[in-house]
Amino acid sequence: MVKKFAASLLALSIVVGSVAIPNAAEAASVSAYYSGSFKTAWEKSKSSYDNAGTLSYGYNTAWINEDNAHGYHSKNDHYASVSNGNGSFTSGNKGAGKVAKIEVRHKGSSIRYSMNY
Repeated sequence: MVKKFAASLLALSIVVGSVAIPNAAEAASVSAYYSGSFKTAWEKSKSSYDNAGTLSYGYNTAWINEDNAHGYHSKNDHYASVSNGNGSFTSGNKGAGKVAKIEVRHKGSSIRYSMNY
């Protein structure tokens, strides 16, 4: 009886433990929202939580008025995305050490820029 109870307790602790331990490979992200002037070009940047990546984002007026997000991460695959009045857009996935870029025609007054890694 004691052996059966111990085996049940062990099995239960394994199940509970596997649910409670987060997966280290889960995705993370860095995001920025901007609601302000879109009359002149500007650029900002934000570091990832692990400090191994950077999201550079902004508004460009060189050829067309566009919202852009460029993501870099030195350790993980990653992609950049922009959500504006035209919809949500995502770059292709890039490997560690590469730059993921997305540039889309500007529309709207509140824009979301992000990088997932």
